[in-house]
Amino acid sequence: MSFHCNYLPKSDVVFTVMFLNKELCEKVLEVITGEYIELVDIAAEYKNDLHKAALNSIYFDIKTRAVDGRIVTLDLQRVYSRDRIRNRTIFYACREIASQKVEKSKYENLKSVIVTFILTEAPLKHTTFNRKIKLVDQTTGKVYSDLLTIHEINIRHISEKHSQEFQILKQFFEIDAETSYQKFVSSYAQTQLGALLLEAYDTAVSDPSVLDYLSEEDKYMVRLSEEERLLERAEGRQEGLKEGEQKGLQKGLQKGLQEGRQEERIKIAKKLLHQNMDIVFISSITGLTEKEIEFLN
Repeated sequence: MSFHCNYLPKSDVVFTVMFLNKELCEKVLEVITGEYIELVDIAAEYKNDLHKAALNSIYFDIKTRAVDGRIVTLDLQRVYSRDRIRNRTIFYACREIASQKVEKSKYENLKSVIVTFILTEAPLKHTTFNRKIKLVDQTTGKVYSDLLTIHEINIRHISEKHSQEFQILKQFFEIDAETSYQKFVSSYAQTQLGALLLEAYDTAVSDPSVLDYLSEEDKYMVRLSEEERLLERAEGRQEGLKEGEQKGLQKGLQKGLQEGRQEERIKIAKKLLHQNMDIVFISSITGLTEKEIEFLN
């Protein structure tokens, strides 16, 4: 077993490669959802081509299917801008529903979509330990439809009162140095979940050139810039500030970063246009208006 300082467990590309492991993905989904969901084997479908398998899902880190046909996603989210992440989740989950073929108006045959998020750095005030969201009739309180279920877990809420498996997830995604990695190994290598996580991580970082190559793909490049990460992490650090002070600080940060961010957005938009991506989609990713994107085209 080995630790790679350039590729931490909470790295997007490491997470994707790790969770192409069917057994690990099933186990973590079971811990979060409370249900064992048997999945198809994505890596096997792509003949163990990790590059193609990793890029199978554009909008989520992992998108796969249960053997019963349900669509299942698993995503690692490091930063958290409440409206952005929630709207993004609904947007892409609805795309997964709407992209299904409906023959002869048999909408009852649509497959359910299960969206699962692991949040590693989200503010405590906007999240809970393990939130489950469904479409509910506000009048009766009954579930309106099982077509969409969202699970959202913030590892910062996990404490000793929660199960060992949740504590294992928390400790694993908080590894940031050789010392914390070795501590995790000594504490959890003999557990089922700990062993699965360590094995998958060891496999993922065994050939850094694969991770380096994947990191250059647009799927991973179309992420928040480091400046944007700093801006949004400020939300978490400012939880104790008054609302007016918080807004003022964010406004100042945004003003200072505006020029650099705009240049990066344009660069990303041009890449996506080159790949014939939908203008509405590009706008949702980059924050540019549709007119600005059309001008680039």
